[in-house]
Formats: sequence, structure tokens, C-alpha cells
Amino acid sequence: MSDSARRMLAAYAWPGNVRELRNALERAVVFSPLGRGVGASRSDFLDPEDFPDTVRAAAPGAASPVAGLRSLEEVEREVIAATLEATHYQISRSAAALGISRKTLLEKRKKYGLK
Repeated sequence: MSDSARRMLAAYAWPGNVRELRNALERAVVFSPLGRGVGASRSDFLDPEDFPDTVRAAAPGAASPVAGLRSLEEVEREVIAATLEATHYQISRSAAALGISRKTLLEKRKKYGLK
């Protein structure tokens, strides 16, 4: 097994415990060059790309699956601000357009510092 594969396995949390580890190792062996019958170095036949995506995501330096995404609060604030602007800051119309109560809109407006 390559050093990078060992580091990746050590970094993964293994929520399924030993069974998940065993399944990941079996899958890696089956899909590795050695498991497919292709010549490979015996000392380095398991690499990170042989493992499932969920395990590879834990590898040091792996890109986060949510990298670049905004939080729900950021999106909510943006939608509320746009709705308020579109309704010329009429709270009742904005609340109706958003499908929330007037009181909830007032609370969220205060929470996000919107006028």
C-alpha cells in the first residue's frame, strides 16, 4: 500500500467502523491494477484512487465537497434582501412572497441587519 493511501486511511473517520474499512480495502484491491490482473509493484499496489470517493475526500489536501458553496444563512439573507427591495420594503408583501409570517420576516430582517 502506498504511503499516500495509508495517510488517507488514517485521516478518514470510519463511521462504519471495521466493516466499512474492510469493504473499502476489498473494493480497492478489486479495482487496483493488481486486482484487475495488470502488472503492478507489489509494495505499491493500492493507491488513493483505488478507494471509494468518500474515503478519498478525507485524504490530506483533498478538495472539500462543499468548497465554494455559500451557507444557508448567506443565501437566506440574500433572498430576503432581494424580496424586500422588490416589494419596496413592504413587510406584509415580502412575507407573503417568501411564504413566512410577518413576525418571522421582522426577526430575520433584524438578525441579518437589513433595513
